[in-house]
Amino acid sequence: MPTLHLHSVSDSDMASRFLNQVSDYLHPGSPSDSRLFHADPSDQIQVWSPQVGQGYIQTISLREDLSLVIVDDTMHNAMLMNTCKQEAALEFEFQLAGSAPGQSSLTPHFGMRSPNPRPAQQRRFKVEIFFGPSAFMTYYQLIAERLPPQALNLFHKSVECMHRSQFGHQAASPQAALTQILSRTVSPLPLSQSIADLLLFAPELLGSNHTVQQAMVPEMHQVIHQILSSPYSGQVRRAYLERKVLELVALKLNALEQLRSLSYPLSPGDLERIYQAGKVLTRHLQSPPSIEDLSRQVGLNRLKLNRGFHHVYGTTPFRYLRNCRLQLAQILLTTSELAVKEVAYRVGYTNCSRFATAFYQKFGLNPKAFQLQIDHRRLQQT
Repeated sequence: MPTLHLHSVSDSDMASRFLNQVSDYLHPGSPSDSRLFHADPSDQIQVWSPQVGQGYIQTISLREDLSLVIVDDTMHNAMLMNTCKQEAALEFEFQLAGSAPGQSSLTPHFGMRSPNPRPAQQRRFKVEIFFGPSAFMTYYQLIAERLPPQALNLFHKSVECMHRSQFGHQAASPQAALTQILSRTVSPLPLSQSIADLLLFAPELLGSNHTVQQAMVPEMHQVIHQILSSPYSGQVRRAYLERKVLELVALKLNALEQLRSLSYPLSPGDLERIYQAGKVLTRHLQSPPSIEDLSRQVGLNRLKLNRGFHHVYGTTPFRYLRNCRLQLAQILLTTSELAVKEVAYRVGYTNCSRFATAFYQKFGLNPKAFQLQIDHRRLQQT
């Protein structure tokens, strides 16, 4: 489970409350907590301080390299959490409620610090599965075998980027990069270094969905229900949950297989042009081409371009551009000392009010509140 460092600020009241020690906001809980679906004395139960939020995080260690995490919580105010996994881990996530309800995703963790905004009064209810370093490579290979070529390329670039940040040079191959990363305990990287390296090495990662998010199939919901309603205890419970967890992972891998074999409405050449159009937008956030100009640049008519974006990125070119701009804005507010107005300009917004509204809609914090939390954290680290 990632380490959390949390800071709080109210958008309506700019006087900030900052909670910096784990003991300030996340406390050990009891396996007898009535909110839990089931528990064992060996589980790690953590509960939120009442002044911060409500709910719990339950970590169930199934074996040395495999853990199950059940999260059900709600924050009273908008929060900025700094999450970091202390060792390399591969995460499978299944959201039942939250920012992407009904979605499954997978994310490799390589020790990169990442600010994670949490909106106020939004329930987060999900099941997470973490594979540790000893199992990482096995499942990474299973994922790589199932990803479409373009998605696999982005996945590999994210690995190579993390390697460059940690070792200062490019690895011979993505596999070599991953092997070297897994061969030692990951030291959390300064966020500014991680993001700067990422954007210089592969700016198209800014708009990529390298978490491989997909809608959950009914069978996933059924297995999750079985996990949450386990009637067993002790070693029998652990064995049962391990079996169900691996079943859930297998369903995700099967979904990836279907993604790869999906009959695209575009030819391989046209599909590559859609990825090229995405790259063009990530490289021209301040002054992006119009849809007509973008269509001409990549050699697709407007209808194919729009349909292709929906198929590859799940959204329109305009919304894809907006997401990239806001992701970069979050990065600049985190890693630079630019004023909010300058950040808005850098990512292509000429109207600060529109920028603030868009940022709030995506992250649940207005840009100034977000920046105040980051500035406070910097002061504490000096």
